[in-house]
Amino acid sequence: MKTRSAFTLIELLVVIAIIAILAAILFPVFAQAKAAAKKTQDLSHIKQLATGTMIYTSDYDDTFPLAYAVSSTGFWYTTFLIETPADWPAGFSQAYYDENRTHVLNSTFPYTKNGEMLKSTAGVDRTIAGANYNNRNRAFFTTNYQFNGTLNSWSATAVNQPSQLPMYSQNRGTMNIRGFGTSNPFLQCPNSGQPCVFQPSSPTCSPFGSGRNGQWSEMLFNSTYTQWVHGRGQIVVHADTSTKWRSMNGPVNGRSDFRTMYWTRFRSNGASINEWQDTNFCHTMLFQPDFDFSTFGSPIEY
Repeated sequence: MKTRSAFTLIELLVVIAIIAILAAILFPVFAQAKAAAKKTQDLSHIKQLATGTMIYTSDYDDTFPLAYAVSSTGFWYTTFLIETPADWPAGFSQAYYDENRTHVLNSTFPYTKNGEMLKSTAGVDRTIAGANYNNRNRAFFTTNYQFNGTLNSWSATAVNQPSQLPMYSQNRGTMNIRGFGTSNPFLQCPNSGQPCVFQPSSPTCSPFGSGRNGQWSEMLFNSTYTQWVHGRGQIVVHADTSTKWRSMNGPVNGRSDFRTMYWTRFRSNGASINEWQDTNFCHTMLFQPDFDFSTFGSPIEY
């Protein structure tokens, strides 16, 4: 006689339960490994970007590149979105493309040679309204990393604390901008034809220059894209090209520590609300190239 054997219902339920337990244990591990890989890749990308920028400075008398596009008449596009690369959209004049090429993400491209690394692996793509992505001369770059706009034309050797001053950061959070780049924070330079160079903080600074560009800087921020790019923090590279993960784990709707945080407050989704300005209310606190990172005074929430 032949005997047929089969799993009982209880045995099947036990196997299913074991599989469920293993899945519950392993899935978070896989998620953590994936997040760690994205963080490592962003660290590598921003390090390469900073290294390319420093090679640029060595070719230009130790001077940082222009953080902005500038017109032939000397108008500074400090708050504008600038096409990356400079000439990807079709139908514009050569003069327009030449203006775009002065922006740091375009002028340093010959030193980095990789537009793909401008995009954060943990970011969310943002499409710019009105941009004709289908009518283009070439492929566009999607950008996440933001150059410190107070370094526009600034001497690399004049940075007070290069190991602490941000050169590039993720201070627009998870926003990956399709085809465009910006610098952040940005200088107010309303006077065309005049240099746009950081002016040290003083009690008489003015947001509109009063005849002198660079007296005021501030952040571009948003309420949609979270500052919690990697965990509750983001990647930053300093003026000496050292990279690190920086905590943005500030209190929700409460004041953060101005010694370590760029932003004063965060929304429940991690989006930024306000920034810390220096004690004279002139510049974004932790981005000033002459700052010693020890004399904080009484910073102002803005």
